[in-house]
Amino acid sequence: ERKKSGKITVLLNFPHNPTGYTVTKKEGEGIANILADFASKGTNIITICDDSYFGLFYDEETLKESLFALICDRSPNLLAVKVDGATKENFVWGLRVGFITYGIRIDGDPLPVYDALEKKTAGCIRGNISNASHLSQSIVLKSMNNSDYYEEKKQKFDILQGRAKRVKEVLSDPKYNDAWDVHPFNSGYFMCLRLKGLDAETLRLHLLDKYGVGLISVGKRDLRVAFSCLEENDIQELFDIVLKGANDLKS
Repeated sequence: ERKKSGKITVLLNFPHNPTGYTVTKKEGEGIANILADFASKGTNIITICDDSYFGLFYDEETLKESLFALICDRSPNLLAVKVDGATKENFVWGLRVGFITYGIRIDGDPLPVYDALEKKTAGCIRGNISNASHLSQSIVLKSMNNSDYYEEKKQKFDILQGRAKRVKEVLSDPKYNDAWDVHPFNSGYFMCLRLKGLDAETLRLHLLDKYGVGLISVGKRDLRVAFSCLEENDIQELFDIVLKGANDLKS
């Protein structure tokens, strides 16, 4: 693509949806170096850092800052775009409030560049959705200014981290080994099962029809599980039902 047009757009989504994986610091630095290397050779790159689940990191080895911070000042040919969403980061489903941050190394006065980017962004918003919800933005802003904001976020984080750890404990049982592999996950709202010998959509429909369990199929072999909405006490039962459904289809 670089050879054809001299420009590329890269989308980086960590914590990743649907797998729930976030890169390590070493992996993040490697990604940043690759992008900077391409930019240094004349390729114009837009890198969009989709940070919709930012902050929900459950393991020590995960990178605890956005890749945006590693690339935003690396090259005049490398424009970094950080995209955040209150929906997941602030636990306000339905408000659909986002925030865009631009970063690029600029030789000279940066104001004209950022002013142009702001105007283009505003025009894009007006052209697509007319206007963002002022009510939603006001509610999010007021909540962020509340003195209990960080404590409340920490409480919700602890709940999700507990659920993620329980999922890992349950899935360490070898009884599941013949039915699926587990994609690495360490963050976010979701994790994925890599099915063995079964079509993901077929199993999804079977689980829904026979057991009333709703999961999301991703491609031919992957099932996404939203552990974020599971009580810890229900996690074992869920995966046992998925295993039962898989065995139904194999028998």
